[in-house]
Amino acid sequence: MASARYTLNIKPEDLEPDKPRELTRKEKLANWWWYHRVHVGIGAAVLAVVIWLAVDFFGRVLPDYQIALVTEQYIPDTVLSELGDALAVYGADLNGDGQTLVQVNGYQLSFTATEEDDSSVAMDALTQMTGLTTLTGDVSARTSLIFLTDDPEGFQLSFELLAAADGSLLPEGAGAEEAQLFAFGDCPALTELALSDETRAYLETFYIARRGFADGKTLADYPQENEALYKTLTAGAAAQ
Repeated sequence: MASARYTLNIKPEDLEPDKPRELTRKEKLANWWWYHRVHVGIGAAVLAVVIWLAVDFFGRVLPDYQIALVTEQYIPDTVLSELGDALAVYGADLNGDGQTLVQVNGYQLSFTATEEDDSSVAMDALTQMTGLTTLTGDVSARTSLIFLTDDPEGFQLSFELLAAADGSLLPEGAGAEEAQLFAFGDCPALTELALSDETRAYLETFYIARRGFADGKTLADYPQENEALYKTLTAGAAAQ
């Protein structure tokens, strides 16, 4: 028990605990920021990504047609853009955005080179994996009906996608010799395209073919319009 001499002059109000000082508005904000600055930073980063994706998505012009170009060669961007722009003259505005856009997607991969192959055509594993992954995505999503390739036999043996003359999917195990193939240079519509000499030389060894579908499936978007484009591009040419 405290001695009387120590409590003699103590008033009751002196025994009450000190009330905490109320923080000013500025101090409250500073205190809140101190404890939440990391969360705010993460939220701002996520919001920035969402806004960027939204702007990219809504600002992007969607293609009316998509064509797959598959090759072991390096694919210059100029080949894809020139070919797509030139092919637009044979297409139509399918999605109603006021313009006709043919998008040519390039898939670079080898059907023959192995890791042990030290030849000049052997590509690095990353390029091979990227080409295989993106082409598989195209196939799974049923994006492309028209295919351009300079190795139809390797492509058919690896993916078994090419169609016969009647548009049906070739039977399992069938080679490219049973597919409907047209040499790029034999197709009047393709030889008349407005292409640079470099792009035309790049494409001179390519063949054009269409994909076949089984089990009642078809192209995901605009199947009839893509079929019409294929017939336009191959009209007047003799199949290989």
